[in-house]
Amino acid sequence: MEKIKNTLPADTWCNPLVLANYPIGFLAPSRRGSSPDRAGDFAGPMRDFREMADPEVLYDNGKWYMFPSVGEAYVSSDLAHWEYHKIEYANGEKLGYAPTITKCKNQYLLTSSWPFAGKAEILTAPTPLGPYRSLGTPVDGDNIPLGPEWLDPMLFTDDDDRLYAYWYYGGTGEGIFGIELDSDNPVQGIGKPVKVVDFSPENIFERYGDFNEHSDMAWIEGESMFKHNNEYYLQFSACGTQFRAYTVGVVRGKSPLGPFTKQNTPVAREKYGRVCGTGHGGWVKGPDNTVWQFYTTLIRRIHMFERRVGMDRVEFDANGDAHVKITAVPQSVSGGDLGLVPVSVFKKVTGSSSYGCCYPAFAFDDCTHTWWMPDSEDKAPWVEVNLQQEFDIYAFQIMWAEEGIDQQNNIMPEPAKYKLEFFSGNGKKPVAVWDHSNNDQDLLIDFRCGEKVRAQYVRLSFEIAENPKLHRGVGNFTLFGRR
Repeated sequence: MEKIKNTLPADTWCNPLVLANYPIGFLAPSRRGSSPDRAGDFAGPMRDFREMADPEVLYDNGKWYMFPSVGEAYVSSDLAHWEYHKIEYANGEKLGYAPTITKCKNQYLLTSSWPFAGKAEILTAPTPLGPYRSLGTPVDGDNIPLGPEWLDPMLFTDDDDRLYAYWYYGGTGEGIFGIELDSDNPVQGIGKPVKVVDFSPENIFERYGDFNEHSDMAWIEGESMFKHNNEYYLQFSACGTQFRAYTVGVVRGKSPLGPFTKQNTPVAREKYGRVCGTGHGGWVKGPDNTVWQFYTTLIRRIHMFERRVGMDRVEFDANGDAHVKITAVPQSVSGGDLGLVPVSVFKKVTGSSSYGCCYPAFAFDDCTHTWWMPDSEDKAPWVEVNLQQEFDIYAFQIMWAEEGIDQQNNIMPEPAKYKLEFFSGNGKKPVAVWDHSNNDQDLLIDFRCGEKVRAQYVRLSFEIAENPKLHRGVGNFTLFGRR
């Protein structure tokens, strides 16, 4: 562990990741409509929400390219800081859920799920960010479109430039399928698809439900292939992305299409706290030949698919089994855990106001689906926590909550302008201010480090949104310090 002085290392990050311009969810009313048969997917009234999930990452020429669900891309040169990028398309092509990217013979191939549309296509581009054009629908060796449905597809290029695809999901009697594709004509399959993964009910973590209570029911999805030490690790996720028990499993084999042996323990699993429901993502090579797991995290404050994105390092034991320790505190890419802990969880809280049952204490409960919302008439909202003793504070994370987003009516997210004020425990004297009132980035999750401050009281205040129909609150405000 790197020794902390007055500031944290430059390659520090904290889950969920800081990613600008979170998009409106595919299933939000502005994008999918307000059909009554989908009302049960919402925790309350049907309304717009933001989501990001299912991240696949490509390492190419010194940069990492992340392609999460809902059609945007992020690029990093250090894994800790990510820049938002639009993906370019040649002829109006689009991406759906669960995109996947690979580089094969100097071209970049991209595909995704199109639930509800029965659609499958593979796109190609000369650069990772496009412009992408469609190559058409993938077919098997008999020129039959690949089936069953093209859900959660994965494209994988082996070291010899042979190309493979994996897709579909494994409920009872179903499965994840794989096929080799012609690397010179990526929509042309070689031979017939083979089933490579199916539901194993003896692995309790695969069973459907938040407590894996359905012994004969599953939802095995989110496939992702990675080659490590001359073995092929095909990742899958269970038991449903809306559950806190959502987790990553893996099968291992000596060839891209198997046969595979299942690892009987989950690779990545966390059911509680700000970072939970850790499934559907993929592995990528990091600095110094490390391997990193990118994954989905659960919010479900508004909608069952309201999610975020995280990452952590993959470790391999002596048997080659993979394990990921999920983190929710500041980490260094090069140095690992920094020895900081949350010092603000469910401490004594006061606030300027509250709306309904959205009390100030809910900003500090380390829970994803509760939040503090100031009263709509509160023109100068603030919330203050008493840490109950002085701590050395190095960093903070704000997970903002929003109400009123309506893309159809141009009520869109805005950058949060805010500041943190620090006070001593003895006499409550001002000791520092971290001022972000000029923030111009739309950061739904905001994590920042600062010069070490010793304080007992911390107040967060923020400006109300310029659009009076957009109401901002705080899902979690977490301060990180030394024990």
